[in-house]
Amino acid sequence: MSTASPTRTATPTPSISPSPDGPQPGTPSPTAGADPSWPAYDPADPSTWTIDFTGIGPFAVGRPMEEQAAAFAGISRDDCGNTGVASYLPPGLWIAAAADNGGQVWLVSSSIRPDQPGGIGPHTVEGIRPGSTVGDLLAAYPGIQAHMGSLSPSYFLTDGTTWINFTVWRSDSPEALQPADTIDAISVGSHEFPPKEICG
Repeated sequence: MSTASPTRTATPTPSISPSPDGPQPGTPSPTAGADPSWPAYDPADPSTWTIDFTGIGPFAVGRPMEEQAAAFAGISRDDCGNTGVASYLPPGLWIAAAADNGGQVWLVSSSIRPDQPGGIGPHTVEGIRPGSTVGDLLAAYPGIQAHMGSLSPSYFLTDGTTWINFTVWRSDSPEALQPADTIDAISVGSHEFPPKEICG
């Protein structure tokens, strides 16, 4: 995992918090967000999971990794050679959490797998998920800004202690981002930038 400090190219906006009306990650709920057509929370179905400042679905930032990994029984696990990572492969998706040396989760990430299209990933209360477009994101979060990580630009939200990054792998600078670009990954973590690599 890289610890290099990326170059900052934008100043964060004030906190933009998802609506408190949706379910919290890790907490079953009769609804799965502001849209009543979304199915009920299901630990085995990432399309029903909510992304917010506490985490993604069953994974919450700041809680023990192994305590949470039990929620993923039945989903193929591939830890990609890193003992500090729990990595899962639901259809068309990659879901991973990284823990610090004390075993506490500090990053949760969800991304699409281009080699297996069609996976429906977790979503914010506003409906943004891996596979949404930059245009969708800008409409959901007016005024959201972008910054540059070690390899790719991402739009971000922060509550001051936790960051949600919406990363576009196929672009090389915030200035190059276009409304039709696809959000490839969404991560929630206690660091301002998602790492260059989680695995390895």
